[in-house]
Amino acid sequence: MRLWRWEPLRRGITLYLFVRASLSLWAAVVLTLVPAETGPSDPPRPYLGIAPVDGGLAGLLLGPWQRFDTLHYVYVATHGYEAGTSHTVFPPLYPALIRAVGGLLGGQYLLAALLISNLSAVGYLTVFFALAEREVGPAAARRAQVYAALYPWAFVLLAGYSESLFLLLAGLSFWMAQRGRGWAAGLCGALAALVRLQGGALALPLTFEALRRRRFRLRPLRMDLLWPLLPALASVGFLLGRAWAGIEPITVTYSAHWRHVSAPPWIGMAVNLRNILDGVAHPTDYLDFAAAWLAIALTVAAWWQLPPAYALYVSATTLSNLSHLRMPHPMCSVGRHTMELFPGLFLLGRLGERSPRLNRLTLCPPTALFIYLSAQFVLWGWVG
Repeated sequence: MRLWRWEPLRRGITLYLFVRASLSLWAAVVLTLVPAETGPSDPPRPYLGIAPVDGGLAGLLLGPWQRFDTLHYVYVATHGYEAGTSHTVFPPLYPALIRAVGGLLGGQYLLAALLISNLSAVGYLTVFFALAEREVGPAAARRAQVYAALYPWAFVLLAGYSESLFLLLAGLSFWMAQRGRGWAAGLCGALAALVRLQGGALALPLTFEALRRRRFRLRPLRMDLLWPLLPALASVGFLLGRAWAGIEPITVTYSAHWRHVSAPPWIGMAVNLRNILDGVAHPTDYLDFAAAWLAIALTVAAWWQLPPAYALYVSATTLSNLSHLRMPHPMCSVGRHTMELFPGLFLLGRLGERSPRLNRLTLCPPTALFIYLSAQFVLWGWVG
């Protein structure tokens, strides 16, 4: 009862239950009303040899979320890494947890992936509110938490994707750093880097926080300056582990299997804009382009209105998310990955608190896109 009285947890659980119930009902309605093929078909619907969950109660509740990257994570969990395959770009922590929990559940690996993601989503929404309340106050934090839950791609927080686990660990790293627990902040950051490679960028804000607490004095050298480096070391460790296992460099894997190459941010944006002007862009390309500008705006605003540690994290994450080119979708997944800029949502919560009109603008169109994109997802439609 004492925990339930803690507003971040109470609101996090309540908001999660509302979104989870709504999504499950919406997925069932969509699959009932829309006559679309959802069975295996390579490449449009690659199940990677994993049996579809399409019958009974499990098919109703779990089957709609057996899509896209979820299948890659389940494959890695059950088969491990194999050189020359596309799966080796995924860091090991989330698949390892799926394997462990799935083993306890008698081989129900899809259920394990969803359980981990959904529990992580509750934790993320809780930590998000606690961090936002510290920066912008409780009223703005309440709005920002709703924005985070109804961001157009936020349905993947409850799917078998790694986003919710990453965001929980990233949020916890800031939470611990703000309380002077450098070892815990570094550990959470390292675990985040083992969920998504971009987590290595957490070394920047954590190092800044450690130096700030020392009033930017480097001496004497102590462990409080080494803990913040753990996220970067974890990312490097994953890349070295791939090499030690005889797997080709990750850039080769991305290029060969994902048609994904590194490029300056303006290259992907320019190619995407050209596709839009030529009338050959996919609907998600429009959304990714808009999300890129949102990310840039949040980055600028972070340096203006948030502590430097958050601004460093938002800047590094935005640069990482925009620095690629993938065809036929030049800015592939930028919209989904912009969700990682969670400190920027604190500022949107503050704007929503001050202006009912801005609150409606920040809530209604994203919610409509949330409904549309989640329906596309369960129908095997490309959403980025």
